[in-house]
Amino acid sequence: MKTNKPNLRPYGINPEKGRVYENITYVLALVYNLLQTRVEKFLLPHGLSAVQFNLLMLAAYQNNGKGLSQVELSKRLIASASNITKLVEKSVHAGWLTRQTNPQSRRENIICITQKGQNLIDEVWPEYDTLVRELTERIPSANRAQFETILCNWFVTLQEDK
Repeated sequence: MKTNKPNLRPYGINPEKGRVYENITYVLALVYNLLQTRVEKFLLPHGLSAVQFNLLMLAAYQNNGKGLSQVELSKRLIASASNITKLVEKSVHAGWLTRQTNPQSRRENIICITQKGQNLIDEVWPEYDTLVRELTERIPSANRAQFETILCNWFVTLQEDK
């Protein structure tokens, strides 16, 4: 299979330097920014940001609907503890989430999805799923499974180093 390397010099990437590690991390950052922009644009008419949508998804589908602590949410989202607090507050105010004190640990809040939040997810999900599928279909089908494996394995090894 012949692969033509695109000209990425306008983005500051010079493959001739032989700094593959640098190219990988920089291209991943560029791809992330492009994906984030597309997802944010899609979610905007629904009154959601990508982080808010992910927050709702975690609250709805992780821990068998029993909710998650704000600490767990901050571990699973790309957001600081203070940003999680603001996101949760905004989502509680919108009626998408509830926040309750954990009976086992009074210093911990448990965040749960509301019916209004679940309805919003149910409304947004089909088109969101289509968007994500279309974006990943830009990866040649013959490479998708291998690419998924590489990224997942890399993620796991990076997590182990934390």
